[in-house]
Amino acid sequence: MRVDLNHVVIPPSAAISVAMECIDRNMHGIALAVDADGRLVGTITDGDVRRGLLRGLTLDAPVTEVVNKNPQVVPESFSPEAIAGLMRANTVRHMPLVDDDGRVTGLEVLTVGFETSDGCPAAVLMAGGEGVRLRPLTATVPKPMLEVGGRPLLEIIVCALKASGFRRLFINVRYLRHVIEQYFGDGSKWQLEIHYLREPAPLGTAGGLALIPRELRPDSPFLVLNADILTRLNFGILREFHIAASYDLTLCGRPYEVRIPFGYPQITGDLVTDFKEKPVITHLVNSGIYCLSPQLLDEVPSVQKFDMPDLIRKACAAGMRVGVFPLREPFHEIGRVESYEAAGEFYQRHF
Repeated sequence: MRVDLNHVVIPPSAAISVAMECIDRNMHGIALAVDADGRLVGTITDGDVRRGLLRGLTLDAPVTEVVNKNPQVVPESFSPEAIAGLMRANTVRHMPLVDDDGRVTGLEVLTVGFETSDGCPAAVLMAGGEGVRLRPLTATVPKPMLEVGGRPLLEIIVCALKASGFRRLFINVRYLRHVIEQYFGDGSKWQLEIHYLREPAPLGTAGGLALIPRELRPDSPFLVLNADILTRLNFGILREFHIAASYDLTLCGRPYEVRIPFGYPQITGDLVTDFKEKPVITHLVNSGIYCLSPQLLDEVPSVQKFDMPDLIRKACAAGMRVGVFPLREPFHEIGRVESYEAAGEFYQRHF
């Protein structure tokens, strides 16, 4: 698909915040840094921005700190079919077009992100918990089926996954599973393929992955997410981030501020080198959203309790590449009655 350059071009003098605004606005996951003569300085993707944030860059930093100065480009004379073939062969979503002088004349974007060999990106939704902290609301309704904004929470997540390019979903069920299965059926109402992973007993936040039938196992990176969250994240971007960095497992981390109510000295040896007054420290905490490469399924024990932190530790101990995807989109988790009551306002504000 050919993209209007006016929607993706920014000057190389711009700040990272300008690149983020451009990427969010154009919905294509990329911005092009172009100089005053129209020549391509480099590309900035959503993943480039997030990796910069992980390095400690601020939004005021120049975009040149995160720009890819050697992107793949093609001559403007190439046909759309030839460009699409190159993009699929090189597993890229964006391809700038340039003339003989290096001036940008266009941008081609694949409408679907990185494709699997069967053309069916997969995701697993963990929806088997009892929602004890939400009683009595969950006495007769499983937590993922509680309504937010007039429809079940799980339906909001399913539709978000569909909008992000996912077509095959596995829903891990146990508590009041018939409610979920009767509502979603085989997924055809949503033009999706839905399978159910029926837990015989509580298997933790990762144990249910062992229930995926071998013949249906994903052949490319797939998502795993808790079914009690609301977020504006484009889940396809997380998958692309995982693939581009060649991670085995990627966990989605959201910022969490810890406010220290006291001043404290910074000490080197026996000397105070600085003094911090009631600082705010930001950590990336787990959001319950992950991307896994297929080989991780072999690390999940069969039909026994196994949590995602267990899988992460196991992957780290085996020397696998475990990455972090910094979440900058709105996020809300439903764990208690108070957070469920707040979910309606969150939905109205962000959806």
